[in-house]
Amino acid sequence: MECVKRYFPNYYPVKSLCTLVSLFILVCGVVPIEGWAEEPINILDGMTFVGENGEVGKQLAEYEKEEIVFEKGMFTSVSCEPYNFSSAPYSAKSVDGKILFNAVTESPTHGKISWNGVIENEEANVTFVWTKERWYWDIRREYWFKGNLKKE
Repeated sequence: MECVKRYFPNYYPVKSLCTLVSLFILVCGVVPIEGWAEEPINILDGMTFVGENGEVGKQLAEYEKEEIVFEKGMFTSVSCEPYNFSSAPYSAKSVDGKILFNAVTESPTHGKISWNGVIENEEANVTFVWTKERWYWDIRREYWFKGNLKKE
């Protein structure tokens, strides 16, 4: 350190370090770094998919029509609303041209549904699991949904 002081009498290491750190923070805040940028959280907002759903391994009943809605960061299953399943926040990300999403809707009287889906070429393929815990037995049923983007 004496060597530095002898040749650079006005050198202040702490001041220089603070300047470098400040410059680094400024540059990181202004210059986007590829791969660090956050993906839009609500990338499915404004989309509605209509189609059919059914229980895995069972025949499709004619009343099993479904509409899933993405709006303001929330996911809604229209066919589950009569059972008091509320809208729920969803998360989504884009991977290789597909959008993957998940959500968990809950009903105070009918349990919980965990949704996992893939959106590709305006088509939704979704699996969902309905669970309800009871003191005498638990319910766990697996379902599917396949639908297309609703055109206004």
